[in-house]
Amino acid sequence: MTDILNKPEQAGRIPLGVGDAVPENMTTEQAAAFWDTHYPTRERLAALQPDDETEDLMARLRGGQPKQSPRQPRQPKATFVTSLRLDADVEARLKHVAALKQMPYQTLLKRFIDERLYEEEKRFDII
Repeated sequence: MTDILNKPEQAGRIPLGVGDAVPENMTTEQAAAFWDTHYPTRERLAALQPDDETEDLMARLRGGQPKQSPRQPRQPKATFVTSLRLDADVEARLKHVAALKQMPYQTLLKRFIDERLYEEEKRFDII
């Protein structure tokens, strides 16, 4: 099995241990620049609590198959259609980020709204 943490491209990069901080709120470009110069140590990775998506990715990187989880039937939520006017540049930026995340831009927009609404509800002690 190939050790994915000891590849030649990590030469010259800064290792990030368990206690080392990773900057938050980075733009995509800043995150790319950061990870071009840093890499997580084996200990840092071992300390993580991976979710299913991360476990599947690690399995693929090691040459294995991702584990198959039983499919749960999707429970439909009550939703409604709304219209929203966006500046052309905002729409282009949204579509660009959605493409990087490999998801439809509408889904990304809904996720942004959900996350920001949650933050505002916390700020006003609603939740």
